Amino acid sequence: MRVVALGCDKSGYPALLRWGEKGSLPFDEVKIFSLPCLGLVTEEAMFRILENSDALLLAGCPLDSCHNQKGSQGAYLKVQRVNSLLQEADIPKKVAVAFVTSGKVGEIEKVSEELFGRGK
Repeated sequence: MRVVALGCDKSGYPALLRWGEKGSLPFDEVKIFSLPCLGLVTEEAMFRILENSDALLLAGCPLDSCHNQKGSQGAYLKVQRVNSLLQEADIPKKVAVAFVTSGKVGEIEKVSEELFGRGK
């Protein structure tokens, strides 16, 4: 499974890097990218990423402590909409979002297991 992972600069990206450093990622290929805030990711961008990957994983600040106030909340709503449209169109790709602090990867592992059907 080819996965693209996007993380916000403040917490998501550092957590994704720590996840990647574990050396036992449950996917064939993971590309990790940084951006200032998850709220910047549009639904259109999510669909474009999915054209060349099997899944998209977003990692950002916890909902109640987003550094950009509502970026994580906005990303969460977009992920719900994109997944709904994928399901409606019977497209077997998925988008997931994990809300993390920079030093903790547990939520990323949990989301990858639950939504992508893979273990740690």
